[in-house]
Amino acid sequence: MALEAGVLGAALAASIVDALTAGGRRYDNGRLVMSRLGADPQQLTFPDGESAKSAGVSSSELVTAHAVSGAPFVTATSALAPPAPLIRDLLSLLGRLLSVPALRRLAVDRLGRAPVKAAPRLRKHSWGHAVVEWADGTRREGWLRAGDGMDFTADITATVTELLARGVGRPGGLDTGRRLRG
Repeated sequence: MALEAGVLGAALAASIVDALTAGGRRYDNGRLVMSRLGADPQQLTFPDGESAKSAGVSSSELVTAHAVSGAPFVTATSALAPPAPLIRDLLSLLGRLLSVPALRRLAVDRLGRAPVKAAPRLRKHSWGHAVVEWADGTRREGWLRAGDGMDFTADITATVTELLARGVGRPGGLDTGRRLRG
């Protein structure tokens, strides 16, 4: 994603601190369970030949993948999560410290006022990646290519919200027009 110059902002700072205090999550046998922030590190090679490291996070994508698929085991990773073991250990400790309400408020306040320098996107595309494995060993992999990941997320959210507000469609996951789960 591209960054504009300014300050980080209270909302993003709170999201970052919340991610640190929450740690990671995954679905294990249909139950949402805690996992370590940065678990399941991976090196992904994108269809365009570029690559990036990703690691486990607690995210809306995790909850959505489970809700739509009904799969009993689901993990979600992000290139924004720390894949290095030492960094994961330090962030885990920091997350425990930030779970103290006074320290959380201080961190959100200070981080929210932190200056951010403008930076272009690191890659031409953002990529979404899904791997599905069945008990019989069958495996499928898919990729979603978008421009700036944050712009894509905002555009999809606004479009779906507008369509639902107009009464077009129903909430839930869809697969080639066929309703899976709501």
